[in-house]
Amino acid sequence: MTDDQSIDVDSTKSPVWKQSTRLVVGVLLILLAIQLLYQLRQFLIPFILALLLAYILHPVVLRLQKSTGMSRGLAVALIYVVIVIVLAAATTGLGLALANRIADFGEFLSGVSRDLPDFVKDLLAIEYVIGPWTVNLGEANLDTFIDGISSAITPLISQTGIILRGVAGATASLVGTSVLVLVIGFYLLLYLERFAWAIIGWVPAPYKSDASRIMTDAGAIWQSFFRGQLIMGLAVGTMTAFIMSILGLRNSIGLGVLAGVLEFVPIFGPWITAVVSVLVALFQVTNPWGLTPISYALIVLAAGILIQQIENNILYPRVIGQSLALNPLVVLLAVLAAGSLFGIVGLLLAAPVVATARLCLGYLYWKTVGADPPKSTYVDRRKSKPSFYRQLASRIQNLRKPKEKADA
Repeated sequence: MTDDQSIDVDSTKSPVWKQSTRLVVGVLLILLAIQLLYQLRQFLIPFILALLLAYILHPVVLRLQKSTGMSRGLAVALIYVVIVIVLAAATTGLGLALANRIADFGEFLSGVSRDLPDFVKDLLAIEYVIGPWTVNLGEANLDTFIDGISSAITPLISQTGIILRGVAGATASLVGTSVLVLVIGFYLLLYLERFAWAIIGWVPAPYKSDASRIMTDAGAIWQSFFRGQLIMGLAVGTMTAFIMSILGLRNSIGLGVLAGVLEFVPIFGPWITAVVSVLVALFQVTNPWGLTPISYALIVLAAGILIQQIENNILYPRVIGQSLALNPLVVLLAVLAAGSLFGIVGLLLAAPVVATARLCLGYLYWKTVGADPPKSTYVDRRKSKPSFYRQLASRIQNLRKPKEKADA
């Protein structure tokens, strides 16, 4: 190419694609993205968890930077050191507790297998009077039945080692996934603001304002959800530990921690906690009230139902309902659908995902009918109507003011 034929790159304007070309390329890019996500589906859940971790910790990093003046990298590193220490201590404690519970269960099965024949023989020696009839089971030959029960329990005892190895393997897998989530989350947290600006930068200029508004509203939804779930977890966990301690249930603090963690699983989390509490009550040999295991378990179940009623009728509508404004039936259907499609992650994030989808679909609806979408619905509502915990803090401050004036 000669000098006369050289092209001035700086002054050459790129030609605009035809609408059909843009449509074809857009569809191909969407199909390519779907195929890529499908191929990398095993890494999708750790990435989503890492993104959520970064999003939750982002306000903490900002506050730490503002209060200390340290760089973002140093603030992220400091927070991660604290997280690693807490996770290591919690993992060690839970692992030891789980190993002890499995060992206790194995000893329980051994005792049942050893004492069951004598227990059944003593039971058969009793004569039962039913109206005009007297039944004596001792005359029946139930040796085959007793031997069958003993032979059924014995394999369960021999499987204890296999159960322990399975728990160890699952724990190792969980630790590996947790490490991957922490590593990805570290870099996402470090560059989260850059990612947000990059996303807005890809949006065409006329729609940058809409994109910024949608991201702000979506951020308000997720912040309200996580803040509300944290408060719900602390409240329900504290109530569970306190009530179970009064009832004299073993490991009441551990049950409180379990209740607080499972509070992030809507609908099913409280029931899992109730079932675990009832099982602990059934296998507890003695209790402070001198009740039989079944009666004691029924009282524990009633306490669990009471906690759920307080949660569903008082806490949830005020803490979560105000922020997401979702009908409980919608939440239930979303949890069932998301759980069947995405497992535990779907159960955890069904409610905020539905609220975010409603936000995006609402924007598309208003644009489709040719009207302007409402501006900052969630942010405006959060500012105009204080949340439950903000109202509670305000009331506490108002109660303190008369006392301060009296002291003055």
